[in-house]
Amino acid sequence: MKTDEIIRISLLIITEYYKNNLKPFFEYISDDILWIGPASRQQIRGRKNLIQTFAAEKHSLTFTMGDIKVLCASPGSHVKEVLLHYDIYTHYPNGNTVYHDQWLHYTWHDKKIKTAQGSKYQPEIVLLHISNLWEYDSRDTIYPVHYENSSMTAPSFPEPKQYITVKASDGCVHRIASSRILYIETVKHSSKLQIHSEDGAITINETLSKFEEKYSGLFLRIHSGYLLNPAHVKNIRRFAVTLSDGTELPIPEKKYTHIKKQLML
Repeated sequence: MKTDEIIRISLLIITEYYKNNLKPFFEYISDDILWIGPASRQQIRGRKNLIQTFAAEKHSLTFTMGDIKVLCASPGSHVKEVLLHYDIYTHYPNGNTVYHDQWLHYTWHDKKIKTAQGSKYQPEIVLLHISNLWEYDSRDTIYPVHYENSSMTAPSFPEPKQYITVKASDGCVHRIASSRILYIETVKHSSKLQIHSEDGAITINETLSKFEEKYSGLFLRIHSGYLLNPAHVKNIRRFAVTLSDGTELPIPEKKYTHIKKQLML
């Protein structure tokens, strides 16, 4: 069971789940899945029961996800524990939005199956636990359909158009909306980068040139050691640029005119 592949599938499942596409989720759950939902005392056991319960659920909710942080542990060669931490915004038909800071825990297990060529292992989810708890209305089954009259308020969070997914030096995987990234800088005397976003900074093992190539068109190279997000530029002067959070980055004198023209487009 490869860690990178399990993380990729885990991200796919949850991002599609909140687009109201449950197919990837159902594809990977085990026959004896234990699903623990976000409401207190909400548990469903077994693949058949879970699929039937979701099939009977009727709602008009839509969702917006924030950035996702992924942690992974390997207690055994055929087991992976994957934890996702993210913001989720639930939008109701009456225009209200409710925000939750959510944790989600997958337990993945390699199931041995027989094939015409012998046998192979296939990953499946044996436990899925959504761990922010709140009391549902007794009329709710899966989603908090009757929660919309709550007095809770939610911050504005428009649907991001594009995300980047990177693995930090501490082993965590981050799925970050590109629109929330301020700038990327080279860590001196290393082959590492620091990605500065509206939520803080993370360090990754990557060179600036490879990162720029991978995400061509999203960021602007203003210096041998910096890429920035043009959307966060507040002002430009000789020979520096100021970002929306007040950070000031240098621009080499020889590149100033060219960079200024690109930022003024």
